[in-house]
Amino acid sequence: MEVKNMEQDAKQFIDELEKKRGSKVLWRTYATWYASNKGVQREYGVFLYRCGDTFFFEDFERTPSFLGFAMKPGKNAVPYQKYEGTIPLTSIVSSKQVTKQTALKVAGGSLKADNAKSAKGLQKLFSSLVEMVTLSDGNVYFFELMDRKAFLKQCTKEK
Repeated sequence: MEVKNMEQDAKQFIDELEKKRGSKVLWRTYATWYASNKGVQREYGVFLYRCGDTFFFEDFERTPSFLGFAMKPGKNAVPYQKYEGTIPLTSIVSSKQVTKQTALKVAGGSLKADNAKSAKGLQKLFSSLVEMVTLSDGNVYFFELMDRKAFLKQCTKEK
């Protein structure tokens, strides 16, 4: 019964997104980690989806828990602020796989995005990898994707 409710909730959520965007959700995934060259980072990732010729991403408030029990946020916890963004397909200049450490350096400002190297050889075996998406306006986004090939396929689909 609970699975059925989850499926209904997911369908309702997608229906609301389609209404909000005025287009069908053509593809969707969850990026388990996200960062940008503007210093934004989301440890618990973002929901990434495509409507028409645009990718959209957004995060969700996460309630801290321990062993399944909700915990109160600490006194110094920063209040949650919704984060959303868009990526028009036509603005994607390049996409490459880099290590998460490289992404953290770019996001933190200690490495220029232009100097970020693609992950190679042993790095691909022993490092966490993320997709580095560079846009024509200079923005750079990092997504830890579950299925990189599916994302790349969406980036190159005919418009």
